[in-house]
Amino acid sequence: MAECLGRNLQRMVEQGSIMGLKPSSSNMVYTHQQFMDDTILMGRSTMVEARNMRKALDDYELASGQMVNRQKSSIFFFNTLKPRQKKMAKILKWRIESLPSIYMGFHLGLKPPDSFWNVLIDRFSEQLAGWKGALLSQACKIQLLKATL
Repeated sequence: MAECLGRNLQRMVEQGSIMGLKPSSSNMVYTHQQFMDDTILMGRSTMVEARNMRKALDDYELASGQMVNRQKSSIFFFNTLKPRQKKMAKILKWRIESLPSIYMGFHLGLKPPDSFWNVLIDRFSEQLAGWKGALLSQACKIQLLKATL
């Protein structure tokens, strides 16, 4: 059902209802990113954009029967005046947050700390070690051993 939200946001970009974010080096317009049951919305800091994002979320709630958890929803601003931040947060019914912050156990900030990559590599290595040996046949393990030696 979350795919419907993404398609609705894309349709709104095509109609000019929302602008999304467009990096200067890309022709792509980004409005959202979905991870499992989380959705990150991206857009310009305008009242029109906030109202239309709110409409897209209201339409999603109505169509899916699912509700956006306002206690877990937050908004981040960059280069936006405080009065506008407050108005937009009121429209979206979300709390304002700032960087640095934590999302899914990861520290979000303008520059990742030096230990950031080490933590990711360690986590990945632990996960990989658990299943990579189990997926290789005996012949593949011997071939890998020979190639390594």
